[in-house]
Amino acid sequence: MASTLTRTTRVPHTDKRPERCPHCGSTHVTRKGTRKKKIEIVQLWRCSSCHRVFTPTPAALRNKTYPLHVVLDAITLYDLGYSLEQTADKIKSRFGRRAGRSTIAGWLAEHRSLTTYARLRSEGRRLFPPTQAIRSIKLYHPQIYKYQYHRPKLAMLRQGREHARFAGVADFLERVPADCSHELFRASERASQKAAGFLDASRLIIVEMENTATRMAALVIPTVGDNRLRHEALQHFMLANDSTTLAIEVPIWLGPADIKALEQEHGISLLPPGSSAESITGHIDFLQVRNGAVHILDYKPGARADHPIAQLMIYALALTRLIPGLRLFDIKCAWFDQEEYCEFFPRTLLARRHDQAAA
Repeated sequence: MASTLTRTTRVPHTDKRPERCPHCGSTHVTRKGTRKKKIEIVQLWRCSSCHRVFTPTPAALRNKTYPLHVVLDAITLYDLGYSLEQTADKIKSRFGRRAGRSTIAGWLAEHRSLTTYARLRSEGRRLFPPTQAIRSIKLYHPQIYKYQYHRPKLAMLRQGREHARFAGVADFLERVPADCSHELFRASERASQKAAGFLDASRLIIVEMENTATRMAALVIPTVGDNRLRHEALQHFMLANDSTTLAIEVPIWLGPADIKALEQEHGISLLPPGSSAESITGHIDFLQVRNGAVHILDYKPGARADHPIAQLMIYALALTRLIPGLRLFDIKCAWFDQEEYCEFFPRTLLARRHDQAAA
């Protein structure tokens, strides 16, 4: 999210044409020049129905001296373990303008309900210094993925009683750089391209809700002007600031032996007939542990229309092969955007076929 504030910059979310006028709901809106603020330039819009001029701004961005991406960057630095003074110095270095300690403290208080890692920050600082809190590894599969995991969260996962049975998840995440079968990613079926033919859709129950993930997306996404960078910005913010996201861009892989074992266990066919591929690979956007379960999350802009059920199901099956002792019973899958979070239990989609295979 870094940029310079020494020159006035445009606010990216205000350039996007709003769907409706916030005052009367009309869809007839046109550009009406710009307004120069202390640090930013915002796009103005005029409603042809009620003739009012407005800026399409989420509540979290209203009446702010500093751009929200600077605020979020400061929160991330602090939650990584930097002191208020160190955070202020880094903001000055990155953006060319210093924010006082009391200002940063106010930002932290304002967003405390979302940045739940704050309650674990003191213990995290004791375990790892800020520069070592997140480990990042580039994976060439064949495009570049930046796999990252949060080291204090993994340590606390092992130490805590609530999720002690998921210590194997932490072991797996730490072993990924050494254990990942990188060669499989060069010629494999992508989990994101899998059709849902092997699933029993009649048993599918999707629970739709709004939760911390949707609210974080609504906060972060508008601060990023480049659509290609929004996904990454949300991943980094959630990894550093929520208490449950352990890792992002987690690679999964199923070799021939794994595929055969899963097909026999569940009575399914994972590879389509005639496929030349012998393996299946993919990358999990977010891996979380919370409320007694492992959660696999996929960020999908337009979540209402996009249903990556087969993709998430493959991820869940792969984790049961990659993490000793982990069962489908332990896993929940979900996809989300700024407005909607859609969750399902992967075990229910295979239950009938599993029963038939057992019979």
